[in-house]
Amino acid sequence: MATIKYRRNINCLSTEQLHDLREALAEMYLLPASNGDSFARLAGLHGLPSPFYCEHGYPGFLTWHRAYLDAFQDALCCINSDVVLPYWDWSSGPTTGVPPACRQPNYVHRNGNAVPNPLYSGRALGGGQTNRAANIDTRTFGDLATLAQTAMGNSNFSGFQRSLNSPHGSIHGRVGGHMSGIANAGYDPIFYLHHANVDRLWAKWQQSHPAPLPNNEKTKELAPFYKTFSTDLMMGADVETTDQLGYRYSTFCWFLPPFVLTDLLVLKLDPYWFRIKRTTAKLIMNSSKMSSRTMDLRVFVNDSRADSCTKTLDNPAFGGSFGVFGMEVGEEMSDKAMRVSSGGQKFDLEIDISDCLEHIDADSDELFLNLVPVGPDGQVVPIKHIPADSFELLLK
Repeated sequence: MATIKYRRNINCLSTEQLHDLREALAEMYLLPASNGDSFARLAGLHGLPSPFYCEHGYPGFLTWHRAYLDAFQDALCCINSDVVLPYWDWSSGPTTGVPPACRQPNYVHRNGNAVPNPLYSGRALGGGQTNRAANIDTRTFGDLATLAQTAMGNSNFSGFQRSLNSPHGSIHGRVGGHMSGIANAGYDPIFYLHHANVDRLWAKWQQSHPAPLPNNEKTKELAPFYKTFSTDLMMGADVETTDQLGYRYSTFCWFLPPFVLTDLLVLKLDPYWFRIKRTTAKLIMNSSKMSSRTMDLRVFVNDSRADSCTKTLDNPAFGGSFGVFGMEVGEEMSDKAMRVSSGGQKFDLEIDISDCLEHIDADSDELFLNLVPVGPDGQVVPIKHIPADSFELLLK
């Protein structure tokens, strides 16, 4: 099976990921409409120039747009294989305006120069740039989020699709400008972030409603998209799951890039993010090798004196522990041998430290995680035996 890529909330993209996305879009804008991967050609598939391929009725609304986004994703990857289409989450609660990355006409390029922001507007059909409602930054979407969440409660696919189509259409209207009509909506780059969210909601609904698509949806042809290495048009069955197309949706922000252990097992963080911008926090230990030692890698928050004797039960500073099952082969087995013995597998582990973070002093100007590796004998395990390549923190 091909590697699964994750589509993330655009507000969770790192600076480098935003640079990559913007630069890929800018290159797509420059390609001639005769190029199958050009923005002009792909945008035109939704509306003008004729024929109108897009499906907004039934069957085909959700399946056609999933195939459409897949074609757009392929075009991005032709420019930069690391770029993954993000989504604009207007559906999880009250929000105002489009995402910050899409609001300003210019941004600071990685070379330090101010340049046009490809997420702010696209190349309009017939020339010029796309536009949005003049008051877009103050337009609210909270009521549409409520409608979207209500749609998630439908027990059958047809009811879900009908219910979701309504807030979907309202988003188009409220963004305004080119987004407000089928003919030109695909020329505004926010279109693809909006529909990625619609697709995300469908994927989330499918997780709790795993029944197959209705037959009329399965057999619906999705012109003008063709099956790989075939002259046959794709059908609904070809896009029934996101895994078939090689992607899934992440609801967590990659808050920090991987950070590597140093001589001190202390990870310093910015407390602002935990008080203001998160509801759930998960700590991940990334490892690409077997551990030579069995241990509990205990995580304490803001406790610099934590050691192997520090209690974990009823201790508000204790965030949890990574249970590492080791080979227990002693010192003689090299790091290289541990990697070979793993057979190329990954041994990533995850703990949820959300509850522990609730006890942080609201006025604290520091936040750190103290990691204490404790062996089966109750003694601290030397740092060199910790199998972590890096740690990551995810926020929701």
